[in-house]
Amino acid sequence: MVSISNTNEQAATTKDSLSKNNLKQAVVVIHGMGEQRPMDTIREFVNHVFKQDPNLKDPHFWNKPSSVSESFEQRRLTTNKPTLSSGKESVYRTDFYEYYWAHHTVNTKWEHFVGWFLTLLVCRPRKYDDHPNTLKPLWFALWGLIILAGMSLVGWGALVNHIDDTCKEVGQSVLIVIITIGEILALCGLNWLKSKFTKYFGDVARYVRANPANINIRQAIRKGGIELVERIHQSGDYDRIVIVGHSLGSIVAYDILNHLWARHNKFKYTKGNRSFTSPLSKASIELLEELQEMTKVLGTSSFNQDAYRAKQHKLFCELRDNDKANNWLVSDFITLGSPLTYADILLFDDNLQFTKRKLDREYPTSPPVPEAGNWFYKVGSRKYLHHGAVFAPVKWTNIFMPHKNFLKGDLISGPVGKNFSYVDIEVDTLSMTPPSNLTSTPIKELELDYKKVKNSFTHTKYWQSSEISDEHLVELRKALALF
Repeated sequence: MVSISNTNEQAATTKDSLSKNNLKQAVVVIHGMGEQRPMDTIREFVNHVFKQDPNLKDPHFWNKPSSVSESFEQRRLTTNKPTLSSGKESVYRTDFYEYYWAHHTVNTKWEHFVGWFLTLLVCRPRKYDDHPNTLKPLWFALWGLIILAGMSLVGWGALVNHIDDTCKEVGQSVLIVIITIGEILALCGLNWLKSKFTKYFGDVARYVRANPANINIRQAIRKGGIELVERIHQSGDYDRIVIVGHSLGSIVAYDILNHLWARHNKFKYTKGNRSFTSPLSKASIELLEELQEMTKVLGTSSFNQDAYRAKQHKLFCELRDNDKANNWLVSDFITLGSPLTYADILLFDDNLQFTKRKLDREYPTSPPVPEAGNWFYKVGSRKYLHHGAVFAPVKWTNIFMPHKNFLKGDLISGPVGKNFSYVDIEVDTLSMTPPSNLTSTPIKELELDYKKVKNSFTHTKYWQSSEISDEHLVELRKALALF
């Protein structure tokens, strides 16, 4: 079982990553499914994660207009430079942005959802063998509800006919009314479930599958996120960007990060009227070779996750500080309550399709899939990280909570390393062996005890204060490493 790491691997991230120019850092939060209102998620996030941080003295933030957002509904929450409670040292200023995409999925209908839902439901249960504690029992539970609903309709008809044949007139009418009301209530309950499924999971259905009806929505959501991050970089105000994705927003964030890297992995820049690319420096190549050497023991107790991630951060600093373009500022990717744990089911019909896409480097992994034995390729004497190597310099932290009986904890979340990391690749047989030990991969998996947050459904509680414990906020603050 994956457990929380108590190391201080990220404690020095910000201090090491920010340059002498004393620029700010940016955090981009991407909300999850449902009919979100603009700025609700980010205000709550900043209030609990930053303003209520006991390690800061007099933290404060302001709501300011944003010159980089595409909508006037989206603003920038910018912080002051509070001192640490333990001393007089000031922390860096941070600007928080929300990437709001819910307006792209308005008017989702049952028809948008039901086709995708049926592909998940009308199948053999062995499809979910890799998810024995989550999707497989849920599959049986849903089929049980469907069968129960069908039986109730048949039973209602049988009872009404039986009462009509055997009971006296007054008793007959009363019993029929009582049974019919019960059946109507049951059907209303099913209709309520239908509306909730459409409202929340309809967004998932419209985003995760590339059906013709969904292409424009997927394109608009990804395009808006990529352009937001690019504008944040082009402003010249920042030295580091952290991308945080919650729920379905973590899949959106993953796609944004994937396409953003593919647009910039050659570090293009202009000089005069000419365009150039910035190849990897000697120091970057040395760091990459050291990282690749460390992955030889990935998945075993010999793998040092903290040392690996520290070297990832050095590579990020090298790419940012020493390439001429200086056009890669994303240092960390944080997923909260992420359904990427079910990527093999949600995104594809079977795991073989998913494996092919990862081997093609369409879906980046951590560590990256090598090309000719390396994460970089050569153009003459110049070397560049390939288009699927985003998680060479970017550290991935995944925070999740297991569930109990579906309704407590977070059924939607889980570890992502089994889908996005590997210990061995067989190109000829199209296979990738997932790590058996998920604490020994580059992805830091932080499993939280939901009972320390709330003894109920906790999918939306990752950044909210709790009367029980703030352990989840402590771990989130460590992952953000804002000071």
